Amino acid sequence: MTKSYFFSFLLFLSFLSACSGSVRTDTVDFTQGFTDGNSKVWMVEKTISPDGAVSIKQSLQQEVIVFYQTGNCLLTNLQKLASGNGVHGKMEFDHEKHYVTLNFPHEKREFEFEFTNENQLILYPLEGSDYTNAMELIPFPEFR
Repeated sequence: MTKSYFFSFLLFLSFLSACSGSVRTDTVDFTQGFTDGNSKVWMVEKTISPDGAVSIKQSLQQEVIVFYQTGNCLLTNLQKLASGNGVHGKMEFDHEKHYVTLNFPHEKREFEFEFTNENQLILYPLEGSDYTNAMELIPFPEFR
C-alpha cells in the first residue's frame, strides 16, 4: 500500500470516528407532557372497553387524573377535585416503550401512552393491568 492510500485510509477512519464518536442518544422523558413541569389535570373524555363500547360520563362525575412532577397522581372526579378527595397513587414511566404505570393502593393500572397532540393523551391498557379500558384524556379546559 502506498503512503497516499494509507493516509487516505487513516483520514477516512478518523472521519468515521468523528461522526459516530460524539453522537449522544438520550431517552425522551415524557414526564413534562403529563405534568407541564408542576402538575396537570387531565379529564377522562371517554373510555373504551375491550369490546369497543364507548362510555362518556356526565360532567360532574367525569373522572380526572392529576399528574404531579413529584411522581404522585390523584384519581378523582370533578365533584371531589376541589377537596382533594380521591385515590392517591404513584406513577412510573418506561419512556422508551411509552409505558406508564399508575400504582394505587388496591389497583395497578398499566398503559401504553400516545400523545396525539398537546391536547389529547390516549392510554391503552397493557396485558395484566387491573384496569382494562382505554382512556382518552384531555387537559382541564380553560374557562373564560
